[in-house]
Amino acid sequence: MVVSAKRPIIQTNKGKIQVNVQHTLLARTGDAVQVLSMLPFVSRTSEGVSVFGRGVPLIYIDNLKINDISELQKLSSDEVKRVEINLHPSVNYENNVRAVIKITTIRKDEGLSISLTAQGTQTKHFNYWEFGKLNYRVKKWDFFCGMGFKNNNKESSTDNLIDFLHNNTTINVNQSFDNTTYNKSFNTNVGFNFSNKEKNDFGMKYDFSRTPSGRDNLNGTSTYSDNNATNYSEEVMLWEKNEKTNHALNTYYITSWGKENKLTLNVDYMRGKTQSKYETYWKQAKEVSSENQSDYHLYIGKAEILNPLWGGELHYGMEFSYTKNAHSYSADQATNTALNGSEDENRQRLWGFFISQSKMFGDFSVEVGGRVEIADYQYFHNGKLNEDVSKDYKKILPYLQIDYDKNDISLSLSYSNSIHRPSYGQLNGSTVYMDRYTYQKGNPLLLSAYDYILDFVFSWKDFMVDVTHTWYKNSLMRTMQKMETASAMFFTTENIPHYQEWCATASYSSVIKFWCPKVELSVFKQHLTYNDCNYNCPYFTYEFDNVFRLSKHISLSLNLWGTAAGNLYLSYFNPTFRTDIGLNANLLKNKLSVWLKVSDLFNTDKERWGSNINGVYFSKDRRLDTRGIMLQLRYSFNPQRSKYKGTTTSSEIMRL
Repeated sequence: MVVSAKRPIIQTNKGKIQVNVQHTLLARTGDAVQVLSMLPFVSRTSEGVSVFGRGVPLIYIDNLKINDISELQKLSSDEVKRVEINLHPSVNYENNVRAVIKITTIRKDEGLSISLTAQGTQTKHFNYWEFGKLNYRVKKWDFFCGMGFKNNNKESSTDNLIDFLHNNTTINVNQSFDNTTYNKSFNTNVGFNFSNKEKNDFGMKYDFSRTPSGRDNLNGTSTYSDNNATNYSEEVMLWEKNEKTNHALNTYYITSWGKENKLTLNVDYMRGKTQSKYETYWKQAKEVSSENQSDYHLYIGKAEILNPLWGGELHYGMEFSYTKNAHSYSADQATNTALNGSEDENRQRLWGFFISQSKMFGDFSVEVGGRVEIADYQYFHNGKLNEDVSKDYKKILPYLQIDYDKNDISLSLSYSNSIHRPSYGQLNGSTVYMDRYTYQKGNPLLLSAYDYILDFVFSWKDFMVDVTHTWYKNSLMRTMQKMETASAMFFTTENIPHYQEWCATASYSSVIKFWCPKVELSVFKQHLTYNDCNYNCPYFTYEFDNVFRLSKHISLSLNLWGTAAGNLYLSYFNPTFRTDIGLNANLLKNKLSVWLKVSDLFNTDKERWGSNINGVYFSKDRRLDTRGIMLQLRYSFNPQRSKYKGTTTSSEIMRL
């Protein structure tokens, strides 16, 4: 691998940012998560990556959609050839997609390729992750498989404060917990594909993942008082055991004919099961035992066609999905805790039809299109169809994008609609016991949320700006309410009738000899009123990311990011700050990659926020187990990526 100090080639066209990674400093950052976090408008999160103002993006690696952040961690930065960030996804994507990231990897010659990765991280506990992948390529055929194991133990300390009025008495609860999580999981995949330059390409891939042993334990004290007089302080223990199994199968077919005509077919099937068991102890005596169980099936099919028309491109197609999700909750309670068990089942048939036409007019280009969605949703509670909750939805979602590209200047303006359907967990009708003072309730009456989005992107050389204005209708937000039958409160999800927000991000990145910096500043300003309370304080984030080339084979990364205090939805978040530093070396003619990283160097990454909703005040101060040191060894023999081109076709997966 040749690494130069030349800046990554960044081009912006039609709202898409294209970045060349190969032979640049970005190829020396560690893994694909690190690569993406160095790109404009993309930030790292505890769950992976996000695009500010747009949330979690769809991510594809060589045209295969990923559903797990570990897929990015398995991909070494020096395997990435280029990245495309689509800030204005068209109507062929799911209706709630706000950003799409496509990663193209470096492909080698025929033969056998093997990659083995071992990673150990020491925080308060030692965690490890191991993964191996194999690919055999002969002529137009690819056969591949992979397997990974992960052991993850984490600790955190949390202080909660709860205040509310019950029967004219002020209730105050101070909770102090130590939280320990233990998770062991493994995953495997196997598949094949036939690649013939998109003339009768086809393939199939099967993924299996299982978490056979997961535990989440809280131990601490809960101090209860009324009218500022302490009544008692008792030890509380909350123990959770969980397991999860998931099967996923994807098959695809691609063909082309004539001049730029193309047909793509994808079919998916997913089946899974999750189970969680809870035990709550109060004064060292068991108070409540409960169990959650979910069993889901998902079938998806999608067909899309591209045709040249009127000097532009006509893109149209359809998709169908059927979801069945069965959820049950039961509790064996020793005291009256206002619990109610339930058997819930959600069934949905969803049809989507889309069409768009694009055309160039000199330096301008225009794309006009729309999407029609028809949903048939049925909700069964304790075996009976609830006709009041079961609904049919029909919605037309228009799309318009206007672009101007000339020399170093690029402008892109778009208008789109999106739908956010509540998750099936939010729709269940059960009341779940968390502890004596806090519960969680589902809400079967939730409606789908609609977003109306106007977005503008400007770029000039190394400088980029993105401004978004969004109008929300029936937005889904987590709220709190007081219990009527007990001195306790509960969390639930509600529809907020309407509100709007502004998001703006300014990003600058360049290369100065051996240094590749990224500087980014973002602001989030909402205009939200809920029950006569305003939640309008602006929320700022900032990033300063750096990669330094120390020698031909060694690079240093230094990343600083944080937030200022402000409102996000119905909560007020306190400032955060974090610093990571890493060292990456490529040895043995680039067959061995060594990555050493210190995360949260100053131990400043904390979760601190508060909410005052419906007469309930709740605040959380959580000290995270994020400071640690990580060592990763990755050995690759004749490294290659599969040419698999199948794509998971529906956002229904995210609702399970």
